[in-house]
Amino acid sequence: MRPQPVHLFIAATVVAAVVAGVTAGETLGDPIYLVAHAGICATGLVCALRPRRRADRRPWLWIVAGQLFWLAGNAAYPVARLLGRPEPGAAEAVLWTLGYVAYGAALIIMARSRAGRWIRPAVLDMLTLTTAVGIAIWVAFISPYLADLAAEPVYAYLVIMGPLGDVVVTAGVLLLALSPGVRGTATRLLLASAVIRIAADLGTSYIPSDTVAIMVPTGIILLSNGLLIAAALHPGSSELTHPASNRPTLHPARIWFLGVGLLTAPTITFTRQGYIPAERIALFTATVVTLVFVFIRFASALRSLERAERQLSFQALHDPLTGLANRAALSQALDAAPPVTTVLYLDLDGFKAINDAAGHAAGDAILRAVSQRLRAAVRDADTVARLGGDEFVVVLPGLDESAAVPIAERILRDVAAPVPHEGAFHTVGTSIGIAGGGAGQSDATWRPAALLRAADAAMYRAKGLGRGCFVIAGSAA
Repeated sequence: MRPQPVHLFIAATVVAAVVAGVTAGETLGDPIYLVAHAGICATGLVCALRPRRRADRRPWLWIVAGQLFWLAGNAAYPVARLLGRPEPGAAEAVLWTLGYVAYGAALIIMARSRAGRWIRPAVLDMLTLTTAVGIAIWVAFISPYLADLAAEPVYAYLVIMGPLGDVVVTAGVLLLALSPGVRGTATRLLLASAVIRIAADLGTSYIPSDTVAIMVPTGIILLSNGLLIAAALHPGSSELTHPASNRPTLHPARIWFLGVGLLTAPTITFTRQGYIPAERIALFTATVVTLVFVFIRFASALRSLERAERQLSFQALHDPLTGLANRAALSQALDAAPPVTTVLYLDLDGFKAINDAAGHAAGDAILRAVSQRLRAAVRDADTVARLGGDEFVVVLPGLDESAAVPIAERILRDVAAPVPHEGAFHTVGTSIGIAGGGAGQSDATWRPAALLRAADAAMYRAKGLGRGCFVIAGSAA
């Protein structure tokens, strides 16, 4: 099988990373690294400019911009040395910082595109975990160099700039990882790129050999850049910006991660000593901020759960098309009805012909319009239910059959009004059966299932009389 371009690109990146790492610190080291990185940037630009949706192209342009900033920052020192000029430390710092900012912006744009309206939980989780990671990075990689900022600000910033940038990348990676959406090969390539870059930035200080401390990060960072562009080259790269179709769920692992994030600052505070007052205040503030994020996250999760429960409860008792009560809700209404109760059983006249001729969309419009008219014709305490198709039931608690007659007459009149739909007007009628339970009538005969059957039978008698009328159960009509 012929290898895909992305596989060839990854293989070439691995080879280039190994060569760049082995030659790092030598005469050819810088040219090899810069040529390889320039090739990665060119590939990324081609990928970003290929036909895509605008939402798909924008984050990749940000990524290419970040790569170009890093390339310029890496080239600043060799070019200055070639021209016999002083080391451009400030220029390197600015360019590398802009690269991290562009990279983080790309990740955030991708996460927003993927998550859409479900971005808020991911943002809260990201802020919690990023605060914890930021605290750890601050203590281990930034705090020891704070004293050097006053004496040698450019040098100190160049040292801590990587860890600071890693906090930005961590925020973007966490937001992307915690957002809903497809997680295929393109997503894994991008996340792998971010993880090994962070590992290279933070792990360099733990390598005892100066030579190895130059070789390993050089190769790994070039590999990270290549994997990032490989994600853009991959045929499934659109998954990184395609909106999620399913509502996200709170995975149990997130709860543990949030707990770890919440405990990070207090743990560091109590296990290490010698912090200056400003750092103690910063750690306390980080603890409070993390606590607020976690509280908001779980409050949001509880509200979402309550909304979901209300929605499920509504769906269990209501017809999805019309919003009227369904059979289950009708049964509850009949069981709770007082002894004096009247039931109207309705069946639409002429509905099937319109539904067959004008289509189901027109039929649905008629059913929704009839449902609204039925609700408007009765009291708030009454129940209007759809049994399915074009059959409806109205339960009138506290009213006998004679009191229900004016309501039936109004329903006949209201339902017969034309229903507009896509420039046409459709007219249906209704036949109504009325059955009431009251004083002097046996509960076994009239309540509640028998009452419904009696109203149904009366409705069929109304249809036999010519439709568009009502019949009272037990009458001589």
